[in-house]
Amino acid sequence: MGGTWDRADVDFDSDGTRCAAWLYRPVGVEGPVPLVVMAHGLGAVREWRLDAFAERFAEQGWAVLVFDYRYLGASGGEPRQMLDIGAQLADWRAALAFGRSLPGVDSARIAVWGTSFGGGHALSTAAQDHGVAAVVAQCPFTSGPASLLSRIRSGPVSALWLGVAAVVDAVRARFGARPLLMPMAGVWWMPAFLVARGAMAGAARLVPEGTVLSRRTSAAVRRLGPLRRALPPGMRLSGADGFDPAATPIGRDSIWGVLNGPGGSFAAANALAARLVLRLPFYRPGADLGRITAPVLLSVCDRDSAAPAAATRRYAEGHAHVQVRRYDLDHFDIYIGEAFEQAVADQTEFLAKSFA
Repeated sequence: MGGTWDRADVDFDSDGTRCAAWLYRPVGVEGPVPLVVMAHGLGAVREWRLDAFAERFAEQGWAVLVFDYRYLGASGGEPRQMLDIGAQLADWRAALAFGRSLPGVDSARIAVWGTSFGGGHALSTAAQDHGVAAVVAQCPFTSGPASLLSRIRSGPVSALWLGVAAVVDAVRARFGARPLLMPMAGVWWMPAFLVARGAMAGAARLVPEGTVLSRRTSAAVRRLGPLRRALPPGMRLSGADGFDPAATPIGRDSIWGVLNGPGGSFAAANALAARLVLRLPFYRPGADLGRITAPVLLSVCDRDSAAPAAATRRYAEGHAHVQVRRYDLDHFDIYIGEAFEQAVADQTEFLAKSFA
């Protein structure tokens, strides 16, 4: 279709916290239009390739709302770098309510699109909200037990460290201490949430070219060859004159990685509060597939160990309203290059049929 669109910065309230979002609107399209509500996974922010997907959907003449969860990215909330499953699901509900209130949006044609951990949230949200017209879950987190087992296999010693950190963080939280941050993505010996082969390099490829790492992180990367080799060419290290993370929404530096987008366009961190580990085994959004009344597309990466594909395919079995598109890819491959082109084409076709 190749239509033109405008993008505006907007925000909406979620339980008293401001969630920042981009709103894409098609130009020159008459009448109420469909809306796609989108959010990322784990601790990622919208600048990490969600704009690429949103632009393709906006070209179809659809409105698109892309938001950051509370405690992350440009959204409000304290403490920073928290991932609270219940709070994020509330953010999804608030985003849908905001989307339905927008003039020019057809409230009967609203889809939810989530990727990775956000893919699981999209499934849980649609299971509760039967007004949703379609669901796209890309490389979705569907089974806490399956992901936990995969994480242990990828690095059992570092998984133990991460578990200990989670307990310590939970105890500290009871005394009002700020979160104990552990890396989102890392190599096998790091106490990271994701340490599958290529996880760190794959996550780094989602970051816009010209992004700068903080001074503390840059110093660590220079000393450690495996970390330095995992960085894409477009990511820059900073020296003594590097940006101050305290001046960004992150509020503090972290050895795991604080990032400043090109021209200060965003601030993010490769870090999350460790206490999340204690909740992950009990979150199984794949079990909600049977309660969704809208058509569902699962874009599954068969070599995915961060969100194990086999578990997702098992949950999809026997559901006539669920389509599974399989790709011979790893978890982060689907966001870029030819893999992105194929996935976004498949998703666009699915949404067009669902909105018809």
